[in-house]
Amino acid sequence: MKHTSKKKPKITSINNVLYEFKKCNGCNRKRKYLNESQICKSCYKPMTAFISSGNNIVDDFIKYTLTNHNEMSGKMEFVPYDRFKDIEFIAEGGFSIYKATWINGPISYWNHKKQKYDSYGEMKVALKEFQNTMYISSESLNELKMFHKFTMLTTSCDPRDNDGYYPYISKYYGITLNPITQNFLIITKYYESGDLAHYLTKDFFNYNWLNKLNVLNYIILGLKNLHNANILHRNINGRNILLEGNFAIISDLRVAKIASESLGFDSNEVYENIYYIDPEILKGKKYNKASDVYSFSMIMWELMTGRKPFWDRGHDIIFIVRICNGLRPPIFTNAPEGYIELMQQCWHHDPKKRPTVTDIESKIKNILLIESDNCHDNNPTKITKSSEPFNNDHIKRIDE
Repeated sequence: MKHTSKKKPKITSINNVLYEFKKCNGCNRKRKYLNESQICKSCYKPMTAFISSGNNIVDDFIKYTLTNHNEMSGKMEFVPYDRFKDIEFIAEGGFSIYKATWINGPISYWNHKKQKYDSYGEMKVALKEFQNTMYISSESLNELKMFHKFTMLTTSCDPRDNDGYYPYISKYYGITLNPITQNFLIITKYYESGDLAHYLTKDFFNYNWLNKLNVLNYIILGLKNLHNANILHRNINGRNILLEGNFAIISDLRVAKIASESLGFDSNEVYENIYYIDPEILKGKKYNKASDVYSFSMIMWELMTGRKPFWDRGHDIIFIVRICNGLRPPIFTNAPEGYIELMQQCWHHDPKKRPTVTDIESKIKNILLIESDNCHDNNPTKITKSSEPFNNDHIKRIDE
């Protein structure tokens, strides 16, 4: 008669730590787990990087990103405020922005010998402080959540670089807490050249058309990556385009949404940039990818003129109604061949007739090639800045 016995769990030794296949107390999945803590390696490793913020909403989000993303670029951290030095205020707006040096830098890869994550080391970052976030809500973390969703749908790259599958989108690293104000601050990459609107104001005539077209190409690549992930930015404007060397980066995902979740206009979110908003949204329609394309057309106009669209207008309701009825900024003729036609297509009053980001990318590359040839022949397109106030008679109306 044969004796039967229960099959023993398979035990393996990795780095002198015993693992066996059982249900993990952390994720409740049947995986290898550490005997000492009774959690699997997938749960154990991320938690070595976890530091509590003292806020359950923040902590739950940080834990989620640490344990539900295989790639380093999507993992977020809570970083104690004393891990930053040389903190310097640089801008005020809907939030205060500081630049700082992060002493340790973001976590990098798992160190098997030390059984913890290594860090990349010292790096410059921007800290965005939101007011009155002592009682932070889940909605306050939308900017980080959208970036995390974005990275979940793409292939990772080194979190310090822009050379991966999803370049031209600002990198987010996590959150910190100002111990004096008790406000939370989002940690993002710092871009030395600042935003596009500021750069054009101070250096417009030294920014030739070849540079401008390259910037547009990078912007449309970033927007294409967002749209491919089914994410709408919903707030494209010159202040949300950051520059670093020859790169342009799309930033500020505060009001970004998954396309299927996007609603209509919210004056509390984007009112200060109303002239970048698709008129269809002002009419009460829902945001869609064509809405981002309209905003992109205003970036094209800003690069062409060195001005924000309708810069001499306040939030004049009557004027906004005229925009909804087809009014557009004045057209200048000093742009490269094909540029104005593309811009007009992007701001067409019928969203269905606007090009997709893929179409725009192709057309910008063609315009780039023509302008590159012109520069090679010492005949670049001249730079002319709009210096006169608007005259309503010159405002282009799109009736077709």
